[in-house]
Amino acid sequence: VVVNPSFIDALVEYGIDRERIYYIPNYVSKEKFYRKSDEACAAIRKKYGVDKDAFVVLGAGQVQTRKGVLDFVNVAKQMPDVQFVWAGGFSFGRITDGYEELKKLQENPPENCKFLGIVPREEMVDLYNMANVLFVPSYNELFPMTILEAVNLHVPLVLRDLDLYKDILFNHYLKGKDNDTFAQLIRNLHDEVSLYRQAQEDSKAISDFYSREHVLKMWREFYVDAFQQKNK
Repeated sequence: VVVNPSFIDALVEYGIDRERIYYIPNYVSKEKFYRKSDEACAAIRKKYGVDKDAFVVLGAGQVQTRKGVLDFVNVAKQMPDVQFVWAGGFSFGRITDGYEELKKLQENPPENCKFLGIVPREEMVDLYNMANVLFVPSYNELFPMTILEAVNLHVPLVLRDLDLYKDILFNHYLKGKDNDTFAQLIRNLHDEVSLYRQAQEDSKAISDFYSREHVLKMWREFYVDAFQQKNK
């Protein structure tokens, strides 16, 4: 059993029969990551100094070059009327890739860009409730749980066009390869109500696939199939 479909080809190369490999992902609790009331969301924005009417683009992860933090800020510069918020810090201190440049950027961000530092996981639900869009410009990922947490609240996704996402998100997201495209996608979500609602439905589809109920169904099918194979 693998939790990431990208592992399947590697296992086949080791000689394992593809038919004997099962993809069963992790899931994110809907009890921990859920949509809060309008009053609670307003209080969250006040806590973080974000205007109650702002269109908020959230990024999350360690502050390092690989995570696309420079791109996040450059897109923010193109969109001064949109609020950008990054949750995450320098988990590895000065040995972080691009530390010096990123440290300066974190200390002197554009006016419409906030760096919150490291946020405890149990508080991330508040940031998803504050966000209108989750923007993940990371250059490589394994299986970003941030995405699975955000889609529980049906937050639209703008992601870098990575091969990994094709197998795990089923094209239910907006994708780009450069900052101009990212900015245009976010602008479209900001301006077009119908597009925004469709993006919410796409996130809901991802959330449904990675729900506890669906993952449990996959485990049941695995055990039944394994039992049948054993008794052939």
